[in-house]
Amino acid sequence: MIIIFCVLGLVRPQNTAATASQTHPSDAAFVAQNEILQQARTDGDLLKEARALQRMGQICYQMGLFTQSLDYHMKADEIFRSDRNEQQMADNLNDLALLFLITKQQNDARTAYFKALHTFQRLGDQKAIARTYASIGHLYEKIANYDSAFFYQEKAMSLFERIGDSEGIALVHDNLGSIYEDKLQFDQAHFHFSRALDWFEQGSNTEIRIDVYNNMGDVYRKKGDYTQALHYTRKAEALARSTNAYSRLSSAYRDLGKTYYFLKKSDSTFYYLELSREYFLKSYSEESKKQEALLKVIYGLDRKEMQLAEMEQQKKISRAIYIVSGIVVVFFILVAAIVIRNQRYRMRREIEISRREEALLKTQQELLEIDLNNKKMQEEQLKESLHNKAREITVHTLQSIQKNQLLEDISATLKEMIKSDGRSYKKELRALLNKINLNFHQDNYWEDFRRIFEEINQEFFDKLQEINPGLSATEIKFISLIKLNMNSKDIAALLGVSSDSLRVARYRLRKKLKLEQGSSLTAFIQSI
Repeated sequence: MIIIFCVLGLVRPQNTAATASQTHPSDAAFVAQNEILQQARTDGDLLKEARALQRMGQICYQMGLFTQSLDYHMKADEIFRSDRNEQQMADNLNDLALLFLITKQQNDARTAYFKALHTFQRLGDQKAIARTYASIGHLYEKIANYDSAFFYQEKAMSLFERIGDSEGIALVHDNLGSIYEDKLQFDQAHFHFSRALDWFEQGSNTEIRIDVYNNMGDVYRKKGDYTQALHYTRKAEALARSTNAYSRLSSAYRDLGKTYYFLKKSDSTFYYLELSREYFLKSYSEESKKQEALLKVIYGLDRKEMQLAEMEQQKKISRAIYIVSGIVVVFFILVAAIVIRNQRYRMRREIEISRREEALLKTQQELLEIDLNNKKMQEEQLKESLHNKAREITVHTLQSIQKNQLLEDISATLKEMIKSDGRSYKKELRALLNKINLNFHQDNYWEDFRRIFEEINQEFFDKLQEINPGLSATEIKFISLIKLNMNSKDIAALLGVSSDSLRVARYRLRKKLKLEQGSSLTAFIQSI
């Protein structure tokens, strides 16, 4: 149906005579032209035959059957050329150009139009020249070459005015209005559409009057004058409804819906858009029925010609069938041999692939087993390493305890010697005692202990830093010894402090770790 709309829009500049007569193609008209065609062939009248073919092409075009239309116009063109009838050939070229344009073959359309134009100029047919100018301008409008479109429409206008063709002038005004509307120059578009409407309202061509009313409505809507837009679109709607022009009625309802949309009347917008859809489907259905009827006629006529041709070719076909049958048998034998060979090759290939996949799978399994064994060995080595480090910590701890215990015993002995002995070597003994006391706070084994302990308990030390980054080295040493589940006596010996000093250290550590009163420091450290 959309194609039919495009056809109706393009016919006006192409053939003014056809527009003015407002003919309605039908299958009956096509049958009548076919009878003229057959009679012309019988009489040997080539010009009459070509004209009938051209008219049959025009009927197919107006019915939206473009492939069939092109076929009839091409046949007519061959006859006009062979008969050297330039006037009819140029007129048929204009029909062909319109077909090329509607089927998006713009280059072919332009070539055909200019061939027709040059022929009409050579013949001096002013009306045909003006009509072709308008068609060329319409072509350039469709490819958005507006400068060229204006140029040729103005040439057409000048020539129509010179020969006094009022209908041609009105059609060019309508075309110019369409160009200005495309360029969004709505005042100029309104001027030309109004001039076209002045003439068409006096005539009997209701279809083009509906189109111009719709164009006026579109311009007013795009200018924002919705009252005038509704006025002209309703005139188009009324005229389309009175003539049962369903496709144009659908367009009018669609335009009404657009206008009410801008007026923010959603109910009216929906109502008219729904009517547009309803009449679009109705028009599509009717046009489809007409096309179907015409196609049946065309195919019926073609069938008669084909039957005669088939009878003449039947013997040739029979012989060809025997030859083709033999070729087909040989072909199938070759195909079967190729299929069998390919099948065998495929089977061998699949077996080879299967073997390779099995070998690959086996290799992968072996690699997985090796990887698993490596991981087990790494795990065992890690366990062994952890065990060794834990043993080192224990050894270092015991050594520290033994050393500090030894130092305590020596310190106590020296104290007794100082108290009981009044000889002159007391000064040297006191110096030795000071060195021993100082050694309580300089543990030679602590750095090794801390390094090993941090390697084993890195996460533990990271969490301590998150809780309180300001812990001192002595406090971290104290916490580490608690982590090892050592009792207070051994911790005091390792740190070289008294039990009272250890209790004070515990109290300060609890505050730094922000423990609540009554909470166990040992339990908290073990939970980290």
